[in-house]
Amino acid sequence: MKSSIKLSSILVVGLLLGALLNQMLYDADLDGIPNAEDAFPRDSSEWNDNDSDGIGDNSDIDDDNDGFNDSEDFFPFDPLENADNDLDGIGDNLDSDDDNDGFNDSEDLDPYNDLALKFTFKSVELIDKQNNRQTAPVIFFLYQDGEQLKRFDNEGNPWYVPWQESFNLTAEFEYNIPDNQILHEFRVVAYFLKFRSSEELDISSSNSSYSETITFDLERRAWINLNGTLDGSLDDSNDLDDASLILKIDVFNFGYLKSFKWTFQMVEYQFSYTFDQASYSYYVSQPHEIKDYRDYLNFVTTDDPELIEIAGILYNMSSEENFSPLNKINFFISFSQSLKYSEDNLTAGVGEYPRYPIETLVDQTGDCEDTSALLISLVEILKYNASIILIPEAWDGYGHAAVGIDVAGAEGVHYVLNEGESNEISYYYAETTAPGWRLGEMPDLDSSSAYIYEAK
Repeated sequence: MKSSIKLSSILVVGLLLGALLNQMLYDADLDGIPNAEDAFPRDSSEWNDNDSDGIGDNSDIDDDNDGFNDSEDFFPFDPLENADNDLDGIGDNLDSDDDNDGFNDSEDLDPYNDLALKFTFKSVELIDKQNNRQTAPVIFFLYQDGEQLKRFDNEGNPWYVPWQESFNLTAEFEYNIPDNQILHEFRVVAYFLKFRSSEELDISSSNSSYSETITFDLERRAWINLNGTLDGSLDDSNDLDDASLILKIDVFNFGYLKSFKWTFQMVEYQFSYTFDQASYSYYVSQPHEIKDYRDYLNFVTTDDPELIEIAGILYNMSSEENFSPLNKINFFISFSQSLKYSEDNLTAGVGEYPRYPIETLVDQTGDCEDTSALLISLVEILKYNASIILIPEAWDGYGHAAVGIDVAGAEGVHYVLNEGESNEISYYYAETTAPGWRLGEMPDLDSSSAYIYEAK
């Protein structure tokens, strides 16, 4: 009986060894890739070498050997492409319309940006006094090819302009123009509103018309026939209706088209968004001062329409993947971590320059407090409780900012506020500056002392 058992054991072992030998002959490194298809048959961590440079794709930081790091290359396995300006899935080298504005790159004056004009009327002066009243009601219009583009007035009412004085205006208009056309012609018409009728004001240097025609050269980015002043007193007539308008025309990119690309759970995600230039300019013009730690929360903007849209885009992407609430938070964290980390003294020229989230997204860079304000804004928009975590001595001589988020199922490093009370809440640590960290995971830093400020 014992001999039979030994023989059976030997037979089983032999079969196992034989199977293992056959498997190794078929797949030597047991990585699931047949030897015939495995570029590294004896290395279980590698099996492909896209650019045949002897470095496996898992270790190679430039898989197509085109000089662009895979983390920045929108086509990491195609040596002929590396960028996709409009994020339409076609590389810029092959794409015939890189800004997706409807005009072929070969005829587009700026292939990478959709161009627009910004009209800024700075002041008006009624040169000829027509009555004894102190002011006159004035409005004006902008036309192109007979079509009214914009009526300029004081929030629906006319401006009441003093006679023969320069009157400052707040009148701006942005207009998207065909990028393949060099010359663009517009007409400005101004009116003095009277009780029973309106009287056109003479703002033209020509004797043939009271309205002024403007020709703008998009290639030279300059006016052709005027220098910024529409002045009816420059003609040869003496019609007593003269007025002048000071107008500035700027060329700008119609919004800021930005592309975002990052990896979460081994899957690559990307989307693009066109930011309103006026919104970005508004945030840039706001104060960027910190007098107290709590002031960092001033840069959380949960009511910004563009940020609400981006939160919706990210939420829909995570919902399509059927992520749990916890993994949705980690998905948002990974997006924040994908933005390039940079020090304020290099990007802003000052030691401390906290950015508003729209600034961070348009600049696509920031430091720890910038990406923290962004992440807090995004998760607060989704109705999660969030806080900013400030660690004054995270490293020797350096402080650090991170985010605390309250979400069911979280584990790991967290800070408890109002412990033992009915409103006790746990804020789990979220690192926003380096890829890979999940909620509750903390880098190696001194977190024994931290300040927690809730975004409420």
